[in-house]
Amino acid sequence: MMKINLTYVLIFSAMLSFGQNPVTDGSDWTVSNITPDNTLDYPNTIIYGPDGELWITEREGKQVVKIDKTSGAKSVLLDLSAEVHQSKGQDGLMGMAIHPDLYADITTSSNNYIYLAYTYDIDPSDDNDDNTEGDVDRRLIIERYDYNYTNDILEPSSATTIIDGLDASNDHNSGKLIIGPDLKLYYSIGDQGANQFSNACDPIQSQDLPTSTTDFDAYKGKILRLNLDGSIPNDNPLLNGVRSHVFSYGHRNAQGIVFGSNGKLYASEHGGKVDDEINIIEAGKNYGWPEISGGFDNYGFTYCDWSSTPGGCTGSGFSNHNCAPGVTPMTESMSYPSGAPSDFVGPIGTYGSTITTEPTGGWLTWPTVAPAGISIYEGGLIPDWGESLLIPTLKRGTIYRVKLNATGDGIDSNPTLLDGSVYEEFHSSNDRYRDVAVDPDGITLYAITDNTGGTSGPSGTSSVSIENPGVVMKIQFTGQTLSTTSQDLTDIGIYPNPTKDTFHFKSKGFDSLEDLRVTIIDMQGRLTKSVTLSNLNDAVDISELVEGVYAVSLSSSKQPLFKHLIVKK
Repeated sequence: MMKINLTYVLIFSAMLSFGQNPVTDGSDWTVSNITPDNTLDYPNTIIYGPDGELWITEREGKQVVKIDKTSGAKSVLLDLSAEVHQSKGQDGLMGMAIHPDLYADITTSSNNYIYLAYTYDIDPSDDNDDNTEGDVDRRLIIERYDYNYTNDILEPSSATTIIDGLDASNDHNSGKLIIGPDLKLYYSIGDQGANQFSNACDPIQSQDLPTSTTDFDAYKGKILRLNLDGSIPNDNPLLNGVRSHVFSYGHRNAQGIVFGSNGKLYASEHGGKVDDEINIIEAGKNYGWPEISGGFDNYGFTYCDWSSTPGGCTGSGFSNHNCAPGVTPMTESMSYPSGAPSDFVGPIGTYGSTITTEPTGGWLTWPTVAPAGISIYEGGLIPDWGESLLIPTLKRGTIYRVKLNATGDGIDSNPTLLDGSVYEEFHSSNDRYRDVAVDPDGITLYAITDNTGGTSGPSGTSSVSIENPGVVMKIQFTGQTLSTTSQDLTDIGIYPNPTKDTFHFKSKGFDSLEDLRVTIIDMQGRLTKSVTLSNLNDAVDISELVEGVYAVSLSSSKQPLFKHLIVKK
């Protein structure tokens, strides 16, 4: 009887979570497309660029492009058509990261670097141009390019290999790339779609740990951490006696990673039929896949190892609902009868997709939402937002907002029975939302959409057609902000930035300010320095700070301002 009631509550909760009217339908928001349909060719990553425009990678278009956020005009920064292989649904040009020095000075020729991740065919001469998978041997490369400010391009001749030869796939590449506050590269690499569909004979290697520093085969289903030159950081976790690029493991398909100013690394990850995840990524931790999906709760998830039965995994034998003949479906408690592994970390949320029994029917009716990217809002202007995660979804046609608690280690919400969280349906339409960028103005967001593909729309019940294919969508708050005075962030800055021992503030019209309180916080949220200046021209001594990225708060009688400071020794 208890199980029946629990199941009912969970299904009812899911209906409530995904049946609300989107916030952007209200009078405090405007939504518009700043580009015509199909301007973008399957965009993957959008970043608010250091020049105040939108920098985007096109997965199928194989280009890095820039969209003028006012006019919607499109220009090409780099064309990688000759280098990128793209022939299936999840390969091509994917992740992009911009070196923070460019945000300090867009004209710099020092560290003017853009990092890109893409798939290529190791031997394209074998291709028969018929898109058969037997002709393609995919690999993943991360490269660095110089940004030429004068010509507004990424210099093709400047390509520098950061890491090469990682396995890639037609499925579950994940492919997101960011630079952390520690000035390291973080890259999410999926399980390559192993153990399902055309890859059913491939074993899932998300739990495999490298046996050497060159054991790239064991990098699948991981989040990697690299020095900016591609070498292994000497403070990466020691796993199974080996220090490699692997930072965390046990991932299925983490298509979004983002750092908060608190130093925490947040990730959005696809589940199968249940248990999409929001994770906080910690060094050396295990996130469970494939034996554990979501939390260690023994609810509606079983693991079928199709790859262990070569006769059963070939041809049309794969099934989403039944194991291969002779294979026992494994629950989480069967895989770990003594409890979850000691290094296991469960998600802080699962989008209401945790249910007690394994769902039936087709993928469009499963409770999963297919979270793609992830962004964090820390603008401080939209009422009640605080620090919020924004998660675009592919299957559900919705951008969800999840407000974090005060410490950033969980979701600020009224707890539900299993998930402990509530998800705001921020914006919805019949589209596949791929990624979101946040404008520094604190009130504007930009979303990119797929050109085609399966989606159930916000209803989550049946297949619908794409309404806004391949566009940049602008979503802007027009209500009363928390600040009654609008502050242009360009009015005040830090110089030099990057710096080593001291910095000054530069401003337009603020020279008369006195008793300025300066607070410097590291990316772990720790106070590193607090000082009061007699006037804005005083130098701030930071000789005691170690190399890294810091958040600088400057406040007086006016609205506090926040800037990023890069310290290099």
